[in-house]
This record gives sequence, C-alpha cells and structure tokens, in this order.
Amino acid sequence: AVVSTQSTGGEHCTFGACKTLDFLPITCTFCSQVFCKKHHTPLLHECQCVPEPKIATSSTAPAQPCSVCNLADVVNVTCEDCSRIFCMSHRTLEQHSCPSIEVKKKPKEIAPVVSTAKGTNLKRKGAKSLALERKVMLMKMKNKSSGPSSIPQTERIYLKVLTGDGGKQCFYHCSNVWSVGRAVDALADHMGLTNNNDKSGAEQLVMECREVILPMGKQLKTHTESGDTVTLRYLPPN
Repeated sequence: AVVSTQSTGGEHCTFGACKTLDFLPITCTFCSQVFCKKHHTPLLHECQCVPEPKIATSSTAPAQPCSVCNLADVVNVTCEDCSRIFCMSHRTLEQHSCPSIEVKKKPKEIAPVVSTAKGTNLKRKGAKSLALERKVMLMKMKNKSSGPSSIPQTERIYLKVLTGDGGKQCFYHCSNVWSVGRAVDALADHMGLTNNNDKSGAEQLVMECREVILPMGKQLKTHTESGDTVTLRYLPPN
C-alpha cells in the first residue's frame, strides 16, 4: 500500500474526534480520506476499505516491526543505507537518525600531512571519520550476522570472520563470556572447517586478531570487541 502526502494550507484529520489541523496531511489510498501523521496508516485510523489480506505463504513474509517504534505497519520500508526496517513515520534518514546522514552530508576531512625528517609525507585519517565508518559497518554486521539466537543481545560480540586462505568469510556473533577455544569450535562448525584441535599431532585451528594469535583459554571479550575482524588459520603441529 502507498500513502500520498500533500503540501497544502492545512487540512483537519478525519479520524473520529481527532480533527487535528495538519499542514502536511496524508491521504489514505484505500479510503481516500485525509489524516494527520498520528492516524495516517490504515491500522491507526481503522480503515474499512483495506482489501482482505492474502493468506501468507512461504513466499510472503509477515509484516516486521519498525526498528524505532516497534509498530508492525502495513507498509514496511527498508533503508538502503543502514538496512533496517521502518514504518512510514520513520522511513526517512532524518526520522530514524540514520548513521549514514553524517557520511553523506559531512564534508570529507582533509587528512593532516605529517612530514618526517626524511621528507616523507604520511596521511592520517581523522579519528571521528574512522569511528563513524566502524559504527556503520557494525550495524551492517548485526543485520547479517549468524550465530546462536539464545545469546542475549547484551552479551553478543559481532565479528567479521575470514579464513587464512581467503576462501571463506562470514559475519558471526559469539558470547562475550565464551573462551577463544569455544568460539573457534563454533566458527569451525558454522563455516565447515576441519577442526582437529582435540587431537594431538594434528594441525591446530587458531584465531588471529590484529596479527596476534589469541590464547584459547582466555575469554573472547578480553581480546576482541564488536566490529573486529578475526582470521581462522591452521598452525602446523608442534
């Protein structure tokens, strides 16, 4: 369903006793009545002209709640920038405070040039720009990640996982209380990697972050954080 907005001198909402004067009224495409933003959806103004819904099949996805207000609107809009789902009231970048606004509108910072004693010029990227890029990337990782659904949101660490040969990669969330060894086992199962860590004299599958091999017995949260990229690689037997 599609609703249309009209920029006029203002019209009164036709829903019940509302009668709110709205200078950007919204017309329902089903009943053609004018409503304010509080009653613009067929659900909110109890529209009697909405056709009977089709019975959902395997190819028809149910309405999903808005990421801001949690309202399962008749009309769902997926933001192309942050990949989240919104109702009509929060569909624009400004209405749902999309992190991409700053990326699109903020002028690119000119990286300061540092001259060394040998005359070599080094460019450094602004810390704020890097932090924003990491925030946007983390949102995409959360939307695409696999991992146990039983892990509470507050305990999840979202990682980009690569293999040492570059053949596979995925987004995966682990529990921050897991040991590195448990995370390696879970990722090996998910990515279909051979894991002989329980066998002596065999290649060992290890996790590497920032070019450092992480100790298997330590908690994951002591060496990684959400947004990190880790690599699973094999070490020859000792």
